Amino acid sequence: MDSTIIIIIAVTFTLVIGPLFWLRPSARDRQLERLRGRARACGLNVAMRQIPDPDPPATLRVSSGGKVRDPILYTALYEMPLRLPGSLEPRHVPIWEVVRLRQDRRSPIEDELSAHLLSGWRFEQAGLPLLEHVIARLSEQLALAPRGTVKVVGDTSSVGLYWQERGDEGEVDTIARLLEGLQVLQIDVTREVARQEALRRRLEDESVR
Repeated sequence: MDSTIIIIIAVTFTLVIGPLFWLRPSARDRQLERLRGRARACGLNVAMRQIPDPDPPATLRVSSGGKVRDPILYTALYEMPLRLPGSLEPRHVPIWEVVRLRQDRRSPIEDELSAHLLSGWRFEQAGLPLLEHVIARLSEQLALAPRGTVKVVGDTSSVGLYWQERGDEGEVDTIARLLEGLQVLQIDVTREVARQEALRRRLEDESVR
């Protein structure tokens, strides 16, 4: 076969087949597909989020020239919808946020504000009643948080965990258990808040009579 024809065939083969190798998913892409597929099987929603880094290292807070920075994190939110019983109202649901600390320790001020929260975490938004038994239950769930967890949140529609997606499907199962525990906690606290409000109103009505 003429060498020119061989060269043409080789170049054509490279142009046709070469791009297919670039389209093959990387090992990281396959890992993320497995993690997110497992999350969906556990009833979780997954969405990518760009958030301010809640606990950036000192080297990222200030540039070498002394300029203050606002470092950003690209992370995944693993979220479980909050299914309130019909007897409860969203307005009674606490809104809160806890951040995992990179250095695993709090400053004295953070320690005071975080009210006996599990070591290595701090409240970014403390909408939960800061009662010892409530914080103990929250801490029990936070102890399950896998490596790569950035923060954990609760609001009127869901409980969620911001995660950098390290590990395997077993980590997703752990996240699902953690969020199930937080969902129960969120509903229990909501029920207590509603009960306390109803009691306060009844006492106020009685005092007016």
